[in-house]
Amino acid sequence: MIKNTVLFLIFLQGDINMTTPAQGNSIRYHLSAFVLIGLVTIASMGAHSFRFFSSTVPLSPLIIAIIIGFIIKNTISIGQGYSVQIKDLSRKVLRIAIVFLGFKLSISEIMKVGPIAIITITAASSLTILFTLWLGKKMDIPLKRTLLLGSGISICGASAVAAVDSVIRSDEEDVAFAIGAVTLLGCAYMFLYPLMFNVFHIPGAAYAVWSGSSIHEVAQVAAAGSILNNTVFEALASSVKMIRVLLIVPVTIMLMFVSQNGVDTTHSDTIRKDRKITIPWFAILFFLVVLINSLSILPSAITGTLITADNWMMTAAMAGLGLDISLKSLMGIGRKALILGVCASLFISAASAVIIALLM
Repeated sequence: MIKNTVLFLIFLQGDINMTTPAQGNSIRYHLSAFVLIGLVTIASMGAHSFRFFSSTVPLSPLIIAIIIGFIIKNTISIGQGYSVQIKDLSRKVLRIAIVFLGFKLSISEIMKVGPIAIITITAASSLTILFTLWLGKKMDIPLKRTLLLGSGISICGASAVAAVDSVIRSDEEDVAFAIGAVTLLGCAYMFLYPLMFNVFHIPGAAYAVWSGSSIHEVAQVAAAGSILNNTVFEALASSVKMIRVLLIVPVTIMLMFVSQNGVDTTHSDTIRKDRKITIPWFAILFFLVVLINSLSILPSAITGTLITADNWMMTAAMAGLGLDISLKSLMGIGRKALILGVCASLFISAASAVIIALLM
């Protein structure tokens, strides 16, 4: 059933070509790309099983996959044909992974966190995206780079960056930089938040909502929430964070509409285009999966298997990203983008804190 579901989702995306203008019949390239991405994915999952990466220096398999892929890309020559197929395959896997991400959420979990958390998530994330776009324009940073940073910081880290990239099709170096910046800033918060919790004696419920609505990655929220030593509040922090994932749906749909109905996201100028609107099936299916999961139609064993499959697919997508990143190109991005990321990260933290203080 899982195999058939994956094949169905792939066919929904369309544009599956076994040939390219440059290579002619490219079955060999597809197979080689699949094997290479698979090996990096297995290595990443294996590395994460070690205590060093799971607790001492907590890095998700997604980040480990990017690092391994990046090392391979910049130490071993990968032909252009392989690079094209790696990029194509990883994008398709990513969209399926986004759909399966819905099995981690349910409407009951959304209702359980309460109106204060919902308001905080919606307001802080929306304001952060708008602030990042405004500041990015002031700093003359390319719009796509700004969108990647803003989405990663305001929604759900690397997953949001990858989801937005699947719509706006930015350069791999911009994607890698955004993920790296989001990971670095999120790791800093992972240590700073528990410190502020103890220094300022923040109430447990407020701290749970604050960390869940402002820290970037799910694993980082879990680590920061462990300071609470309260299973209820720890679960609340993780639930708040997972609900932020839902923002992927409106953001990707909006970007899909804007980029194909009048705005070129490569530049800040508005350009009318006579193009047909493509429905972002992966975002819509993600929302439908959340509804299916809420109705408990599938047995818990199957849902658990699908969640595990999603973790593997998301890691595979990040492996493909790492295998397509050039260090030379990455170094040319500049420090302005990093400053933008820091400002956006500080903004969502402050905005969340203020909103919680006003509501609670």
